[in-house]
Amino acid sequence: MTTSPVLEPVKTRNLLPYFALAAIAVVALCVALWPPSSSMSDLRVYYAAAKGFADGEDIYTIHHKYPGMGLGFTYPPFAAMIMVPLAIGEHFARLLMTMLSAVSLLTIAFVTVRTVRPLWSRDRALVAGLSFAALGLLLEPVRSTFGMGQINLVLLALLLVDLLGYTPRRFRGVLVGVATGIKLTPGIFIVFLLVTKRFREAAVATAATAGTLLLGYLVMPGPTVDFWTRYIFDPGRPGPAHYISNQSIRGAIARITQGSTMTAPLWLLGAMIIGTAGLLIARRLYAAGRPLDAVVATGFTGLLVSPISWSNHWVWALPAVAMVWSWAARSTAMRVFAGAWTVVFLIGLPWLAPWAHDQEFHHTFPQALVGNSYAIAAIALLVTGLLTTSNQKELV
Repeated sequence: MTTSPVLEPVKTRNLLPYFALAAIAVVALCVALWPPSSSMSDLRVYYAAAKGFADGEDIYTIHHKYPGMGLGFTYPPFAAMIMVPLAIGEHFARLLMTMLSAVSLLTIAFVTVRTVRPLWSRDRALVAGLSFAALGLLLEPVRSTFGMGQINLVLLALLLVDLLGYTPRRFRGVLVGVATGIKLTPGIFIVFLLVTKRFREAAVATAATAGTLLLGYLVMPGPTVDFWTRYIFDPGRPGPAHYISNQSIRGAIARITQGSTMTAPLWLLGAMIIGTAGLLIARRLYAAGRPLDAVVATGFTGLLVSPISWSNHWVWALPAVAMVWSWAARSTAMRVFAGAWTVVFLIGLPWLAPWAHDQEFHHTFPQALVGNSYAIAAIALLVTGLLTTSNQKELV
């Protein structure tokens, strides 16, 4: 009588240490590409505000003490408070912001992949996420964010982690509120939570935002009053609206109308129409069971209606690239759309139009199309996203 051999379970290798090393390599690559010796213009503004807060000076006027710093701090006081570690020194500030942006890039990539392909194994999702993060460095908004020392990737990571359900249920909405307290524009996601009937998260986000504003007032009452009564209404404080980098509809209108008095009313009308339509499209995408598409649609709606959306603010292109390519299996036309859409943000198409020294006021029609291509791409994304809901069965 023979006995069957005992089959031992197959041992699988723990790949997490290798993934950790790969993630560290991505962070190191970012530091190598944008070292602490780099000239990061926006980070200088952050550093000055953080230093001003640490030294008890006015965070909104301290930039006058720094030679060559033409623009001042444009965020609420709470932002300067959380940026206070930057006050240690400019080189340290550049290193810290680059590392935070790199970690945020990895977080954005992994969360995006996990949401687009929820059935993939952890290891497969990690490989794809690491690869996507590295490829994401090729996008102009991502490169510009690193190059200028901007906080865009950090805010995007906070929003995606919260809105896509990667935070504990009881705390969902907190990160949206914190992001709104830092830069205000993420406040559109509180409206998104309301239109998608996520009322508890909207309430939590609103309370968290109010908490950041209250904390800013308690710590810096004078600057807080100045921000809400003076600086927030100063249209020139962030920079000229017609500058090519401003890819919002206000920027496009300012370039087309040559900065005439019609710019403001036309922008308000356009913002109301596009804002309403964008949020309705986001609600439809969310109802169709496509949370990433809904969140990205809201992000692009916010960029379109905002008074200022510099090209580095368009880091929403990173999850959007994954989104448009997830539509590509529908048809050849969708693959062409995804390819063309990606190229716009890879090459930074608006920068190919004449810019600086008010050349934006004299664009020909083809130059205007190129010079406003981020805004055009955003509108195309919203319209295409709406069309894809017409036949959900065709989606992968």
